[in-house]
Amino acid sequence: MIDRRDFLRLTGAASLAGIMPSLAHAGPFPSKPINWIVPFSPGGGADRWSRVLSSVALDVVDQPLRIRNLPGASGTKGWEHMLSKPADGHTILIASPTPVIELMTTGSPSIAPEHVKIVCFISAFNAILAAQPNRPWSTWSGLVDYAKTHPGKLKLGMTYSDLVGTALALRGAGAEAQLIPYSSTSTAVTDMLGGKIDVTSGTPSTLLSLYPDQVSTLLNATKMPLPKEINEQLGRPPHAVDLGYAAINYPRWIGVHPETSDDIVAELSQQIGDMLAQQSLKTLMGRLGEEIIFTPYDEAQTQYAELIDGVRAAVSSMDM
Repeated sequence: MIDRRDFLRLTGAASLAGIMPSLAHAGPFPSKPINWIVPFSPGGGADRWSRVLSSVALDVVDQPLRIRNLPGASGTKGWEHMLSKPADGHTILIASPTPVIELMTTGSPSIAPEHVKIVCFISAFNAILAAQPNRPWSTWSGLVDYAKTHPGKLKLGMTYSDLVGTALALRGAGAEAQLIPYSSTSTAVTDMLGGKIDVTSGTPSTLLSLYPDQVSTLLNATKMPLPKEINEQLGRPPHAVDLGYAAINYPRWIGVHPETSDDIVAELSQQIGDMLAQQSLKTLMGRLGEEIIFTPYDEAQTQYAELIDGVRAAVSSMDM
């Protein structure tokens, strides 16, 4: 089984070649409030991370984070907004592989996955499949059996990131279901609870408040194992890796305009690392079932390039 701390070295994306040379910067940074773009709806994992970071930002950088949710087009609307702003480091995007996958599956995207300069990785998230309790598909084995006897009938709805891992798991199990993309986890979970879809996927922090009364957990569809305590709290769902399925990991990344100077990016990376080191933040994120896994900008740039390559290979293999 892959070591939790080593997972980022195994994730996969393309070179940042072609980005314009960086410009030098002088003076204190940040010099004004930071516009923090969450390209998903309120209530999801990226939104929670952003609001917890904002609680310590003023103490660390002497400027507030002004969080703005700009959902749409699986995260690419917020990305485009970030690119429309000056390359001065005062507009920041927090995201995941979801918009990267969207760009790779859209016919003529206006931007490319390389159109960002990565500041750092702050964590990663597990994709845990979940369904309402007491359904024939409320366990992974039950889902596989039902999908095999009723091919294409089950509706599995989730973000593009989670769809990749789910599609790989279904392929490994030899099962067939409808895969429905959602722009946000919170909307997908709401639709599953309302009976509009049969199965969804969420992070541990999303599902902990719902298990076991409102949801049953079916499968951890990522490479990364759950922490032991969280795994117990979520009913020990089977792990795709243990079942021999192909899987990928999903880092949470923070990026800025690709023309932002390297010294600003390095400073931002250090400042976000300092925010993550605050005890109040560590305590709160731990209670939410999230783990801080910080990767600074120089390493994160390389790992993001590898991530693009890995996602591109997974998407092409599934004809998404």
